[in-house]
Amino acid sequence: MHRAFKIIQLSLLFIFMAGFVANAQKMTIKMADKSYNDFAFVEAIELYEYAYDKDPENAYVIRRLADSNRNIGNTEEVEKWLKILIDSRNDEPEDLFNYSQALKSNGRYLEAEQWLKEYSEIRPEDGRINIQASLLEYIQFLHRDSSRYVVRHLSINTEGSEMGPAYYRDQVVFASTNFRSDVIERKYKWNDLPYLDLYLGDAAESGDLINVKPFAPKLKTTYHDGPVSFDQKEDKMYLTRNNVGKTGATKGKEGAVNLKILFAGVEDEKWEYRGEFPFNSNDYSVGHPAIDKSGKVLYFASDMPGGYGGSDIYFSTFSNGFWSEPFNLGPKVNTEGNEFFPFISNDGVLYFSSNGHGGIGGLDVFFSVPERGVFNTVENMGYPINSPKDDFGFVLNSISTEGYFASDRKGGRGSDDLYYFLIKYVPVIIRGVAKERESREILPDTKISIINEYADTIFTSTTGRDGQFEFEVNKGMEYIVRGTKEFYFPSETVVETNDLRPNDEAFVELFLEVEPEDDSPEPIKMEEEDGEPLQIIEMEFVEYEEGSAILTEKTINMLDRLIAIMKKYPEMEVRLESHTDSRGDDEENMLLSKRRARAAFEYISERGIDPDRVEYEGYGETRLLNKCDDGADCTEAEHAANNRTIVKVVKKGEYKGKRNKRSIFYF
Repeated sequence: MHRAFKIIQLSLLFIFMAGFVANAQKMTIKMADKSYNDFAFVEAIELYEYAYDKDPENAYVIRRLADSNRNIGNTEEVEKWLKILIDSRNDEPEDLFNYSQALKSNGRYLEAEQWLKEYSEIRPEDGRINIQASLLEYIQFLHRDSSRYVVRHLSINTEGSEMGPAYYRDQVVFASTNFRSDVIERKYKWNDLPYLDLYLGDAAESGDLINVKPFAPKLKTTYHDGPVSFDQKEDKMYLTRNNVGKTGATKGKEGAVNLKILFAGVEDEKWEYRGEFPFNSNDYSVGHPAIDKSGKVLYFASDMPGGYGGSDIYFSTFSNGFWSEPFNLGPKVNTEGNEFFPFISNDGVLYFSSNGHGGIGGLDVFFSVPERGVFNTVENMGYPINSPKDDFGFVLNSISTEGYFASDRKGGRGSDDLYYFLIKYVPVIIRGVAKERESREILPDTKISIINEYADTIFTSTTGRDGQFEFEVNKGMEYIVRGTKEFYFPSETVVETNDLRPNDEAFVELFLEVEPEDDSPEPIKMEEEDGEPLQIIEMEFVEYEEGSAILTEKTINMLDRLIAIMKKYPEMEVRLESHTDSRGDDEENMLLSKRRARAAFEYISERGIDPDRVEYEGYGETRLLNKCDDGADCTEAEHAANNRTIVKVVKKGEYKGKRNKRSIFYF
């Protein structure tokens, strides 16, 4: 009887303890859920891990551990917990998708592709898998243009988080959790980091930020401040901030402190509050503002009802003093996933981050070039702008050739770091046609040269029958387009490329003016001099008495006529060549020929012709025209043929006096 009583006592104690443990487990999970719902994910993870240690088979706890780690970007832990869930056969379809994304973010692309295919067989209608179905090929494709970019980690990054860069004049504003050296006790429960404050830095030539100091201190709150966007023409700022007021934070129906967009302006060189966006709400977030260069179109991210996924990109236009109802950018831009951090460049291209379009990692940066004002196509920026981790907050300078973005990629210093990037090559097209200025007729066979800002000729080509030309150049420079054609004056025009979008065209009409016709006498023949064409305008023979270098009256009259031609046409020159026959002493003949050539030279130069325009030479008997060399039996007439002095009036270059009209027909 006594033994039986003991057994009953032990049984009752076991039942009591089991109930106590069960209740304690339920209490732990309830506390973890509260932290999760309050977005205190670091705290929630600790509680869920405690609950998992007590009950490793609890699929709900395992899934919550994966979700909590995904919210703070800890993809290695997401992979770990989802693998446990899948191995225990307690997975749901969304777990497979999330597992594939975690694998991708951890650089395990082959396994990610396998699990994505398995998910696509269960849910083929999910738009998030359309691009990613051939994941490995797509990843290789996104690495193809990596040499176009230079990416540099900034020295100002801390162990906390730096994000949300924005250009303001010649400086950069960004948000940071603990850039200052003083310890900030108050922390954001989501990731256990301090709240974001705004800072301003000077951009160094290398892209690094220096001389950093707090920005807009009058707007600072004890919650998140930033990111921001600037209307620089009007000195207006659009600021993301938690929904806080004088009495503290305001929570929405779901218990979250959401984001709002506030307006600010400059007064006495200090930023002051100027109201808020009229479509803010306590019950959903409106943030990440991006104002276009006109100051009339505001892009932003929001999880307001009616979107396509978690967070979508919207825009609102300002007219007659009011902001319009927000417009969703539609399913070409927005997905079942999340779209954040829009940025609109000066050339009208939209950049944003998304985890729904598929890419290299978690959040990737994408861009969309508008077609007639509509964003219909989306392209991934590729590696190294994007990485296996989250990449976001992408901004460009005024000419879209360099900028900044944030990333939690490996190799950084903190949770999120800022990176500078330079786009080494942005292709734009210079296209045009060469025409005659007066008639506006097209000009085939025109040489077109492209000259950069450093005076380097980087491209040349010749126009075809249609007179057209086309060159691909790098955006960000001024280029000179130069056209040259025979019988026409050269023509140049300057092409600006700063405002062009990638692959945009700048069209040029290059007009060439006809040179005045050459009115100099038509040459009697053409020769060559040092490989260049030489026009022979006149050619005369100078007569001398035998053995003499004295000019005859007949020769003087002939030279006077040639001098008159040279005075009328200053570009003409004279060539004098004197020769003798073979009779007599070779040395005496050489000296005689030189004296004769010299006599003609002196006569011409003494009568007002620049000596530099007259070349002369005596050759003696070294250039005989026939066989009558020393000792040869020749007649007087044959010897006389070698005894000669020639005067040539010449002009360098091809003759341009007579031009053929081109036919209006082409064959």
